[in-house]
Amino acid sequence: MNELTAAFDRLAPWVFKFRIRDQDYGGAISALGDERLERFFCFAPDAARVLELGSLEGAHTVQIAARPGMTEVVAIEGRAANIAKASLVQRASGIANAEFVQANLEETDLASFGRFDAIFCSGLLYHLPEPWKLVEALPAVAPKLFIWTHYARDAEAEVISHGLRGKIFVESGLEEPLSGMSPTSMWLTLGSLITALTRSGYGSVHVLHNDLTHPNGPAVTIGATTSALPPSISGGEG
Repeated sequence: MNELTAAFDRLAPWVFKFRIRDQDYGGAISALGDERLERFFCFAPDAARVLELGSLEGAHTVQIAARPGMTEVVAIEGRAANIAKASLVQRASGIANAEFVQANLEETDLASFGRFDAIFCSGLLYHLPEPWKLVEALPAVAPKLFIWTHYARDAEAEVISHGLRGKIFVESGLEEPLSGMSPTSMWLTLGSLITALTRSGYGSVHVLHNDLTHPNGPAVTIGATTSALPPSISGGEG
């Protein structure tokens, strides 16, 4: 057993699989070739400083950081165990332009991290009890916001706050690495998510992909900007 294998084993279990120097380490799910990353790079091709919200083990972080022209990725994650895993991956991958920060996104002042070219928010919003509060803070941090999230079907939703509609889900607890930090979360409907984005100051909100057959519930990819995007950049619903 080599030293890196032993280091990964000490931090087990892992969610994601990482390919480092032609060898696989970690869990069962590979983020290589993830369509969400490709859509993000198409949406924000010139982004040089990126804020990632909910970075888990850093599987997306290291790929964003490795993109040519990327100067810095600041990745926010709520669990110390996930930060330790991401830091190991960073060292083993030789990525110098990523910073992992432990913080609860339900409470953190994101403006304290400065301005960014784009925000990458994948797999996070549906774990928050009040996702609209985070959305409200984002236009002041970056002009471009990329979201991948599950959402509630209209037939299952009810009015929850400020005219927004959604459905409450029970989270799996602090010991579960894929769970939110609070006991429950709110899945907004797609319409309410778009409403929350436009109310917060995004002048352009585009559905880049809408997956109605995801096994865990419908999932949407959204690109939002504080100014209008030309049609060739915004993409379309798929």
